[in-house]
Amino acid sequence: MAGVDGCRAGWIVVHDAHATVHRDFAAVLDRLPDDTVVAVDIPIGLVDEHLPGGREVDRAARVALGAKRSSVFSAPPRRALGARTLSDARRCGARLTLQTLNLLPRIEDVDGVMTPELQSRVLEVHPELSFAAMAGGQPVLTPKRSAAGSEDRRALLRRVGMCIPERPAGAALDDLLDACALTWSARRVADGTASHVPDPPARDACGLSMELHW
Repeated sequence: MAGVDGCRAGWIVVHDAHATVHRDFAAVLDRLPDDTVVAVDIPIGLVDEHLPGGREVDRAARVALGAKRSSVFSAPPRRALGARTLSDARRCGARLTLQTLNLLPRIEDVDGVMTPELQSRVLEVHPELSFAAMAGGQPVLTPKRSAAGSEDRRALLRRVGMCIPERPAGAALDDLLDACALTWSARRVADGTASHVPDPPARDACGLSMELHW
């Protein structure tokens, strides 16, 4: 099982109690065994047109997170891919936030690799849903980049028996902790105890299932 989160140098991967950084998502998959369940914090499956509140799965995740709902951003429509400014996105008929615009290259990186077949083991997971599940269904309200937030999340990872490896160059501490939480959710997917929304999930024009596991 592996957890994959975006970081300043590309993608941080936690696998077999080690953390590594890779430049692109194809390299991540190339370096993992072919049967690895991979949990990644990035939208998989995109709607064609702009929808208020994003995909159905984005809206369902906000409901599941309750007081932490603001941590779930709206995935962009597929027509926004390739945009590099907010003006570019508007010309494509997409209304994006700056946060979503900045994530477009990562979304494109994963979207260029994903297939419906690969989704049997490569899944979209939101780390805050993972941490909430570790905490008995209560979202962790401390900011993840704060000292208190880091300690709260470390404590939850220790509680569920997750090893926190040494942080590699090119990744921040919150990236490492998020990737550890994603690895925990990948284990739950593998052993059949994971939760997911929505049920049933919709599929996009490429046949990709739009759902979140944790």
